[in-house]
Amino acid sequence: MYVKDVQLTARHVPRSLAAILQDLELHQPQIVTAALLQDIIRRTGSHLDTRAAADRLTRAGWLVPIRARHAWEFAPAARAAGVGSGDPWIELRALLQRQPGARVAVAFASAVWELGYSMHPPSRHTYAHQPGWRPPRALCEARSAAFDWRVPTVDRDGLPVWQAATIVVAITANPARQHNWANADGWLAETMHAADLDDVLAEAEGRSTAALARLGHVARWSQRHDIADAIKRTLPSAHGVTYLGPRDGQGTWDPEWKVYDAYLPQR
Repeated sequence: MYVKDVQLTARHVPRSLAAILQDLELHQPQIVTAALLQDIIRRTGSHLDTRAAADRLTRAGWLVPIRARHAWEFAPAARAAGVGSGDPWIELRALLQRQPGARVAVAFASAVWELGYSMHPPSRHTYAHQPGWRPPRALCEARSAAFDWRVPTVDRDGLPVWQAATIVVAITANPARQHNWANADGWLAETMHAADLDDVLAEAEGRSTAALARLGHVARWSQRHDIADAIKRTLPSAHGVTYLGPRDGQGTWDPEWKVYDAYLPQR
């Protein structure tokens, strides 16, 4: 949970909002959509319409405006009026509340962090979406990346998060999206060892030769020799040189995979 240290302040509870607030405090929704608020109004028998209730709750500090349209963050009595939780994924939660089937997930370095494989949170979070899906403007504070993943996501605190197998394939298919290669010795091997072999092969199927070569190289570096050997069997006997990192001549040459590696520390 993401919580800011705040000083609690008293908030007025108008009689017209009392039943609505009682319902909100009872169920503690993190995101309140217009549809949810309308349902609460109906359950409680309030005479307010949805727009009026949202306006009064916002002015009183019980709802915190966010970028997503027709959605707010609920600020319960245990939190200061009008102060958000500090959750970096609040806009994604609002999106998923309104579009539960959206093909979007916490990805790359953010997935590594959410799954507990890294001790360092990313300076800016990343989510992935399926190709062809247009991210809403509300998600502009996070990085976005298009990637066609196949392995189902896992739920972490209500968020869809890539599994380890998807992470290791995606970071070798598109290394520039990972952004935390400088800390690779602190998260990569653990992430690789958490990846299921069959899931890795399912994610790797149909990827480019360069992506597979990088995946095999990274798997060998992480001492996941079963993954490396399986990937080697899928590569053509002759393939070109590829790069992990900048093409500036500073990379370490791996002859097995024909990879110039400028990211991973030598072992």
